Amino acid sequence: MAQDLSTLKGKSTRSSQEEKDLAKLTDLASELRDFHDELLRLAKFWKPNLNDGVQITAAPLWKLFQHKAWQKKLKETWGKLEKGDYDWAHLACSIWPERVLRKCHQDRSFAIAHDVEDHFWHEVEVPIIRRGKDTGEVKYEWQPKDLSDNELNVLVKQLIAEKV
Repeated sequence: MAQDLSTLKGKSTRSSQEEKDLAKLTDLASELRDFHDELLRLAKFWKPNLNDGVQITAAPLWKLFQHKAWQKKLKETWGKLEKGDYDWAHLACSIWPERVLRKCHQDRSFAIAHDVEDHFWHEVEVPIIRRGKDTGEVKYEWQPKDLSDNELNVLVKQLIAEKV
């Protein structure tokens, strides 16, 4: 293709068919450059994980899809990823780790999904209360660790550094 394009551009006079071919090849070359540039941009942060599912995994690539219905669906999914609707997804954590890891301290299922449960949660012994009275029995329940804002900031930064 590059050689054909170069040959056609090098001609001082072209037939109408050669003009059409030149236009097509020029458009194709431009499209390929845009495609290449978009892939390079995405490669900086896109770390696909098949456990996220096809739709979430493909969402950052929405601009590259020709099929309009699929492109629209992926663009919607990308918007939801950006808003934080899918912060359980590995892709979200690879792109916005600080936001996602902070949520892991609020939502144990996120912490489990991102394999950081031990950093943010612990099992706590709590008394069993019936009809407002302590029964003397205990049960265990999962609770977020009591972390100050500063401790949470340090932990999040440490986890981000370890994942890189």
